[in-house]
Amino acid sequence: MLKALPITFLTCLGLGCLRGAQPLRFDVASIHPHSPDDNRFQVHMPTNGQFHATSAVAKLVLMLGYDVQENQIVGGPSWLDSEKWDIEAKSDDRVHTTVETRAMLQKMLEERFGLRAHRDTQSLPAYILTIAKGGPKFKAQPDGRTNYLITGNSISLERGDLAHMAQLLSTALGRPVVDRTGLSGIYDLSLKWDDAPIADGGLLGLDAPAAPENDRGSIFTAIQDQLGLRLESQRAPVDVIVIDQIERPSAN
Repeated sequence: MLKALPITFLTCLGLGCLRGAQPLRFDVASIHPHSPDDNRFQVHMPTNGQFHATSAVAKLVLMLGYDVQENQIVGGPSWLDSEKWDIEAKSDDRVHTTVETRAMLQKMLEERFGLRAHRDTQSLPAYILTIAKGGPKFKAQPDGRTNYLITGNSISLERGDLAHMAQLLSTALGRPVVDRTGLSGIYDLSLKWDDAPIADGGLLGLDAPAAPENDRGSIFTAIQDQLGLRLESQRAPVDVIVIDQIERPSAN
């Protein structure tokens, strides 16, 4: 039996923890409701003082800002994972680390969405992600911009790490996923399945229903056959963000 470890996130809720007491902010942050006639979906991970999202629900923005999985966000209104937004945010100096950029995204959520939240720890059912017998079926890739495409029964992650794959898997599994693979590289990871615990992959407001082909098996079988990884169910102490208040974003 694997020892349960807490899922943690490193960025703090008080943004004064970075660069002394002065909180970091994007120089420009434009937020608009996404057009219902536009089927595009694109998100670039927060990095180097930049964040770009097309058709992103607020819960996904929270996940990226605080580097947590969907199951680590507790509370909030019903529109949090249904109403979609187009976001363009940037810093003019372009010299920020990923951790600093996440802090800037947190500050944008605080200022434009009126976010107030606190941290807590809860014991939750989770999945432990480990390497299956025979080893991983993917190779390290050069570092670069991380991109991903999610449908109702697939995940395609370009130049991402296993921590991000665990975040994406948690949506389809309906539980937090703890990365215990010990792999710290950057990879291209592609996974397709016919059945998962959450119907249509638990997509966060995305209009991309599953299209099973009935030859790839469950997500548990597919992850072992296609990636050389495995999932084990167990309870684990999980750090969560409890939403005390959040509002639709203020006007630009």
